[in-house]
Amino acid sequence: MKDDATLLRRYSEDGSEAAFSELVHRHVDLVYSAALRRTSGDSHLAADVSQRVFATLARNARKLSRHTVLEAWLHTATRNASLNLMISEQRRKFREAEATEQEARVSGSAESADWERIKPILDGAIDELPGPDREAVVLRFLERREFSEIGLALMTSTDAARMRTGRALEKLRVLLERRGITSTAAALGAVVANQSLMSAPTGLASTLASASLAGAGIATSLTFIMTTKLIGTAVISGLLAFGIGNYVGHAGRAEIEAQRASEDAATAREISTLRKSRADLQEELDKVDAANMQLTAAKAQLEASNAKLAEAKAAALAALPSRNLSIGLTPRELKQEVLNNLRQISAARDQYRLENGSYPGSVATLVGDQSYIRRIRTVGGEDYSSLSMGDNQVLTVTTPDGTSVTYDPSGAATTQITEPMTPEEHAQELMQAVGPAVGQAVTAYRAANQGQNPPNPDALAPFFTNPQDAAAFAQAREAEAAAHAPHAH
Repeated sequence: MKDDATLLRRYSEDGSEAAFSELVHRHVDLVYSAALRRTSGDSHLAADVSQRVFATLARNARKLSRHTVLEAWLHTATRNASLNLMISEQRRKFREAEATEQEARVSGSAESADWERIKPILDGAIDELPGPDREAVVLRFLERREFSEIGLALMTSTDAARMRTGRALEKLRVLLERRGITSTAAALGAVVANQSLMSAPTGLASTLASASLAGAGIATSLTFIMTTKLIGTAVISGLLAFGIGNYVGHAGRAEIEAQRASEDAATAREISTLRKSRADLQEELDKVDAANMQLTAAKAQLEASNAKLAEAKAAALAALPSRNLSIGLTPRELKQEVLNNLRQISAARDQYRLENGSYPGSVATLVGDQSYIRRIRTVGGEDYSSLSMGDNQVLTVTTPDGTSVTYDPSGAATTQITEPMTPEEHAQELMQAVGPAVGQAVTAYRAANQGQNPPNPDALAPFFTNPQDAAAFAQAREAEAAAHAPHAH
């Protein structure tokens, strides 16, 4: 099963709706349960809170893919969404109560007169409304349904039902205005809601139901039932019911207002608790942020200290000579090793300039385990720390015995090893040059003498392929003899 971070990355990077759907199914019980507890068991508000939480999750998917425990974030987000929604509901109820009270003050005694003017043309105006608007007006003002019930009937949210009803009422007001009835939408809503629904005469519903079951005899049954006496009784009953309904309505309204005040007080306490929890959490988050900032600063200081330590180590390695490797090397080989070191330093200097746009300050900058040259091995006690790191400059180093080696990277001057070649070096150079010819002569001698090696160098003379190689071999032997002679040193 993929973890939450993987699903969030798939959604944020690839737009995978399947990944986000899996996240919602995985955590919807957690979010809805927490929302239900925080909205005092209101399932509609809990569903609205859940929708807001997962919408926030979708908007912040990329950032939250790095969150270690998504469930904790969802719980916190549910709390915040619930708090905001409860505050919004509290304000809405306050505005509605205030609007109702104001409308009552404005309309006053004129309400009955307004109703007498509206009553004959109300239903005709409602008939002209579009279907969805007509449904909202009928449910809200003729059947006095709550917005949550209207939302369920219209398959929409409570807030959407409230907005649709408001727009429908405004359209109804315009239609009535064309008929000469001028009013505000709020006043119109109050008048219609208070006057439009009247109780049917007692027994009429049962009578109509029975008549309906009679099938084809419905017209006769209704004609017989609706006699003049019954009509008069119905009218009288209706008027009595209307008067009693008004009285009961006022008494019931006071009871409803008291209940609403109690609910508002409980909601206010819950909101206060939520606000305190939010403040406490914010305080904890501030402490965590402060700790993270201190940790970041400490990490930066540690990295700076490590960098200084590495630089000091590299400088020490460059300044202090390594073990002398000259044992077993000829003087010329030793000087060649020094020259190779100078070539490495020159190449590292050029690479540093390409990457940083300037030349290094010293050789120490180029030397270290994480730098361009891991270490410089001195072979004759030479010191490279004072070499100039300027643009394409010639590099020269001198060994303690006075031997100077120069490397010119531009090629303008010849690379030099200033000390003249020793007899040993001269003899070695001649012998290296004639080496291949000597090898061929030895092979030819063995072939002619049943695999035997030549008894002495002079025996090879007849087996060289040309006189020049034989002469070169003789010259090399003479140079070797001269190098080992006592006066040569």
